[in-house]
Amino acid sequence: MVYLFGSRGTEGPQSSSTRLGDKEVKLVSTELELQQMLTELNKSCPSVIVVNAEGRALSRNGTLSLLSMCWDEDVIFVIDVQELGSKAFSQTVKDGADSSKWASVKEVLEDSTTVKVFCDPRSDSDALYHHYGILLKNVFCVQLAEVACRRQARHKVHFVKSRKNIILEHGELSEEELKEWDKFEREKSLGISSINFSRRPLSNQTLKYSALGVAYLLRIYMKMAKKRFMDENWIKEESKVRVEKCLLPSYEEEENGARAPADWIEMIYHVEGQTEPSRMRIHNQFFKPKYR
Repeated sequence: MVYLFGSRGTEGPQSSSTRLGDKEVKLVSTELELQQMLTELNKSCPSVIVVNAEGRALSRNGTLSLLSMCWDEDVIFVIDVQELGSKAFSQTVKDGADSSKWASVKEVLEDSTTVKVFCDPRSDSDALYHHYGILLKNVFCVQLAEVACRRQARHKVHFVKSRKNIILEHGELSEEELKEWDKFEREKSLGISSINFSRRPLSNQTLKYSALGVAYLLRIYMKMAKKRFMDENWIKEESKVRVEKCLLPSYEEEENGARAPADWIEMIYHVEGQTEPSRMRIHNQFFKPKYR
């Protein structure tokens, strides 16, 4: 059950859905609601799904409380992992749905044929793998795509941008969406925000904030996907590196956190007996980030 804030600041029980601008936000906190979400997902069968996890100190050492998923511009699903526990990922679709592409959320996240869009997948990957044994596959990191955009424009890039800056610069937010964003930022800066991922029932503000994590990333991804990246393979490979690096026992969250990975250059060489030149891509050390 979600508690919505009334006009005078009082809280009252409401249905498990709310709105974020023109988007419907659906809370998934029961097995039945999870089955319904999986049914809708299988009907849509999208090739791209935007994902974002939230929790207290999201990592192997913290908690994973909410998982937001979005595959169209109109609806965002927020799964209450804290409430559902491991069933959030293992619960299957209704009986008789044998033709479903994905039987569970775990299958969605580990599917190598469907793109999962994250702003930065590192904390999400760390928490998902160490708490629930989920290995993310086919991940597209928007943070790295933004780096590729700047490098394509011949800029030397040593550091990545925050989710906030990426969304404000590339999200093409409407006036209403900007007001909603500013409201969250203002309340956070004043220390009066009611966002709390662990408290139940969830506040309306927490539900909306969780939805914000994916609300505009699908739009940004579609915008970036239309561009012909010189480093499209670099984005895919470095996104995979980000995901897998978090699985190591020695991984530390702050390690190279804001540094952009080195770029690649293409080496062209000739092999005796071949008419066409061979190519090999290696990291370009000229783009290697400098330490502060």
